[in-house]
Amino acid sequence: MDEQIGELQRQLAALNQELKDGAVFQSLGPRLGQLMDGIHRHRRTPVTLPDDQDGITEFLAELRDELNQNHALYLPLQDLDFLLGHLASPNPDIRYNGVNFTVYDALQQNALDANEQVTLINFLSRDVTLFSHVLEPVNTAVFGRASSASMLAVALHFAAENQIQGMLDYQHLVNQVATYICLETDTRGFVNQQGWAHAYAAIIDLLMVLSETDDLPRADKLFLLLTLIERLKRLTTPLIYGENDRMATYFVTLTNRHSLYEVALLNALKQWRQTVARRRRPDNLAGWNQFFNRKRLADALRLRKDASPKLKKYLNSTIDFLG
Repeated sequence: MDEQIGELQRQLAALNQELKDGAVFQSLGPRLGQLMDGIHRHRRTPVTLPDDQDGITEFLAELRDELNQNHALYLPLQDLDFLLGHLASPNPDIRYNGVNFTVYDALQQNALDANEQVTLINFLSRDVTLFSHVLEPVNTAVFGRASSASMLAVALHFAAENQIQGMLDYQHLVNQVATYICLETDTRGFVNQQGWAHAYAAIIDLLMVLSETDDLPRADKLFLLLTLIERLKRLTTPLIYGENDRMATYFVTLTNRHSLYEVALLNALKQWRQTVARRRRPDNLAGWNQFFNRKRLADALRLRKDASPKLKKYLNSTIDFLG
């Protein structure tokens, strides 16, 4: 793993602790942004993809047969690693219709015991899983990153349903998710012949699940909220595959839960608009993508009838004339 990812993990953990200690609040967003601005991207390198002719199809068929008979699954570490490794397959029949639905059905049928669920979550949140080739230009490794993040959201949802949160290291999970948000810049949705990448849809799913976790302190939820905002400000490619509607749901649901989140979101949106206003009309594609990403999110938020009065008032008071 790139050394700067490890350093970013340490910096994020320290900043989150400062938030919990009450040493930072107003400056949290800008400081998160500084960390993102300091990330150095790399040239593209070859991506090692799983071999879909290595018996995965037969293994999936075996697991499906067990699930169809409502049997519990026994997945040794090696088998689980083999299975999850194929979440990186560019073939949607293997990645999505195969591994994704098999694991989902196993969780839904309680075919995995508590220890297996914890191991599943640990595997899905590993550095090698979430950060594979993430510092490079768009590449096929996004399928593994996004699929793992999406499956992690599902696994965390079932962990809450099965009341095994006490077996999980949520501080590690929060830091891994925050790190992933800081690093991920691939905004592609559907990719011809390879199916859905949809990394940001997976990120929102993760944040929604974590926002609903009672075991997680408010500071962690606030930290993740502002991490997402700061990353959104810096994306230079469009989010146009339904991510804005998901984000609006996440923002409104969270801000309705406590005024702390409402204040933080409003401050972040105001700072974001001031940044846009200072730039005037963009003169390149990246600038216009940033402008319209913000506009689409604001439009999605305006359509939420359950948004708080303060959020509605702010959104209705701002009109963008640049487009």
